[in-house]
This record gives sequence, C-alpha cells and structure tokens, in this order.
Amino acid sequence: MYNNHMFIAGLTGNYGMGKSAVLQMFRELGAVTIDADWVVQQLLSEKQVLKKIKTLLGAGVFDKKGAPDKSKIAQRIFRNKSLRLKLECLLHPLVFERIDDFFRKTKNGSKVFIVEAPLIFERGYEGRFDKMITVFTKETTAINRLSLHGIPPKEVIERLKCQLPIKEKIKRSDYKIDNSGLPEKTKKQVEAVYRELLKEAKIKNLILEGRVDRAAKILGKPFSIEGTVIKGAGRGEKLLHTPTANISFKGYSPKEGVYAVRVSYSPIHRFTHSPLYDGVANIGKNPTFGASELSLEVHIFNFSGNLLGKKIKVHFIKHIRDEKEFPNAKALEAQIKRDIKKAKEILG
Repeated sequence: MYNNHMFIAGLTGNYGMGKSAVLQMFRELGAVTIDADWVVQQLLSEKQVLKKIKTLLGAGVFDKKGAPDKSKIAQRIFRNKSLRLKLECLLHPLVFERIDDFFRKTKNGSKVFIVEAPLIFERGYEGRFDKMITVFTKETTAINRLSLHGIPPKEVIERLKCQLPIKEKIKRSDYKIDNSGLPEKTKKQVEAVYRELLKEAKIKNLILEGRVDRAAKILGKPFSIEGTVIKGAGRGEKLLHTPTANISFKGYSPKEGVYAVRVSYSPIHRFTHSPLYDGVANIGKNPTFGASELSLEVHIFNFSGNLLGKKIKVHFIKHIRDEKEFPNAKALEAQIKRDIKKAKEILG
C-alpha cells in the first residue's frame, strides 16, 4: 500500500471506457485525484527517460523536434508484445515512484485519494490501494465512442486485447461503475461510491488512531487482521511467562499499543465456523527489548495447542494502552498481567 496513513483508492478500467471522465467526477466531489497518464506526460519531458525510450524503440518514434510521437509509439508497441512489456517495465515503476513520492510529501490524511491508471491489475499493483474501483462499458460502446474521435475500431481492439478482460477487473474490484449510459447516470453511481469511500476513510482514520471500538460501530463488526502465525523470539513464554502467537500480516493496523481482542483460527483458511477466544494483543516494536520491526503478538486466554503456521484472525475490541518502553523484563511482565486483567474486564 502506498501510505498506510491515508485512504487511497485505485481507479481503473479498459481503453475507451471513461476512466478520466469518472475521475473528474470524483475530483468535483472533493477527492484528491492523480492521473497516471499525466505523470507519464511529465516523464516524457525528461531527457533520461526519452533517451531510454529511443534506445528501446528507435529514433523513428520521435518527431523532427525530438519529441515522442504518441501515435507512432502506439503503433509499435500494440503490435509487438515484447516491446510493449519492455516499455511498461520502463515507465510504470517510474510512474508509481512519482505517485509514491507525492504521498510521502502529503500531510492531509483525512481526504479520499484516488489514483487512476489503466494497468493496475495487469502490473500487480492493486495491493498498493485500500480499495479498487473499475469503470466499465461494453467493448462495442468503447469502440463506438472512440470512433467518434477518429480512432479506428481496429486500433481500439488491438489495445483492448492487451488489457485484462473487463469482467475480470470487475470481479477483482471492490466497486464498479457502469459508464455505458448518460453522464447523469454515471454521476449518481460515482456519488454513491464516493459516500462509501468517505465512510471507509473515516473508519481507517479511527483505526489508525486506535479507536477500534468507534470504528466497529460504523463497520457493524470489529476491525480484524488476518495473518499467519510465525516463529517469534520466544520471549513471551520463557521470559515473560505469557505465551504469545506472533502473526505475520499485510496491510495497515491500529496504532501501536495493547488491545483487548477476540481471536479465531483455521487450518483451512476459513473462519466462518471457527470458535472465538478472548485475548490481549500488542502491536508495536517491542522497545523494551530494542526491537525495530513492527510486530503483532497475541496472548489467547484459556488456550493450549500449537498454532505455528496456522491462519489466525484477530478482532480488535478496545484499546487498553499505548506501547511504552519498560526498564526491564520484570516490569513489563507485571504490566502484562495488568493488561490481561483489564482485557478480561472489557471482554466480560
């Protein structure tokens, strides 16, 4: 994910299906929007990038003034898969590096950010986003619309064949927007999706602030993290006399601290019928022991068994305290006992 402290959605679709028009609608509603095509345009003004393109595609794709001719580039790459993939490998990392740099410098985390790019799924970039949106029409609609702008159907079909089928993009997205009809109909869908994104952004901000109980009221259920139990340092049971499961996970997490939690686990990656166990979790960097990597550790009450390698889901019920550094292991052990007592009170 680009920036765990912001809510960022990816907007995609296929050639001629109206991504840019939908992005403009989101912008008018108040979202901060980034167009990957605009970033590409900036890159195409840089000498180092142009030099690499000339090496890859030859001088024939440049005009007399030395500027890249987009139509000539398109003709070459959409008829030569190897060249197309090489150009993508050249430009796409640079595009997403620039976008990432924008987010690193941006302080306003309360907004909804939307990044529009055509090949998010094709390049495996969907994991960078909190949610994915796909804009779609029938291919015949895209072909007819682009023909009004003088683009031959044959050229449109060539480009569409180079992209993941739109049905697959819809399947892999959190939201879909049908742009087949009038703009007014599309705008109503955009407004509905934007309302949901605002709610999602609010939930994420609450979670990042540790207010997981408030977030649960909006979600209708506790925020949860799913991951795999991995081998830890072994301090929990041996040094602190409190066995813990160390969990490897992806995505964002609540602010560092201790939480009352409920836990379910499954050897077959299914949690629907798994029993829930009460517990206490610490997410942080273990400053008492000089660690620097973020970790999630859970102590499960009244549980015995080997969880190593199993899938586990941690449901965050309430924040107990922030993480802090203790003078020694004994002081930390005493605090853990108080945390367990507090968690049991919260969980009833």
